[in-house]
Amino acid sequence: MNKLLLGSVIIVILSTLLGCQQNTTQTDKSNEKIGFIEPESSDWVKYKKPIRKYMYYRTQAVLNNDIDILWEKYPDLEKNIDSEQGVNVENYEVETLNRNFGLLDANNNIEGYERIKVKIINENEVIVLVHGSVVYLREDFDESGGEYLIKVFLEWEDKHWIVVKTDEYTQSEYKEWINENN
Repeated sequence: MNKLLLGSVIIVILSTLLGCQQNTTQTDKSNEKIGFIEPESSDWVKYKKPIRKYMYYRTQAVLNNDIDILWEKYPDLEKNIDSEQGVNVENYEVETLNRNFGLLDANNNIEGYERIKVKIINENEVIVLVHGSVVYLREDFDESGGEYLIKVFLEWEDKHWIVVKTDEYTQSEYKEWINENN
């Protein structure tokens, strides 16, 4: 009788412990379906800094009409440019904004429309969705710029996040994104 009782108790304990284990396959699949999520506060800080740094150098490239300012910091952005898909198209912004007028200054708000969102690929790769705004002050003291929606691909290298690719939403992608999020 004691052996039967002891055996039953052990089975109940083992069943309880097995039920508490996380099913990693299920977690990985559900994370893929979720897509971009708001990061926890501690993670938000670590992702916001490389985005802010990228936008600083991007803005400096535009203000100085010199894409090399950005490409020297992020050489991967000079590769695989695809203007139809919006991939690594920073040079287009430099060229178009400097075509008809000079620029004096800029205000950048990487969370101008909403907080950054993150999609974790693995421990060394993430994609950050940035829905912000940039306003350039022109030499005639008028303004240019506006809203942007961009996916910034980060990789962990030498103990910090580095931008390796950008994917700006094209007009059709933006319209589709608006419809999905309304």
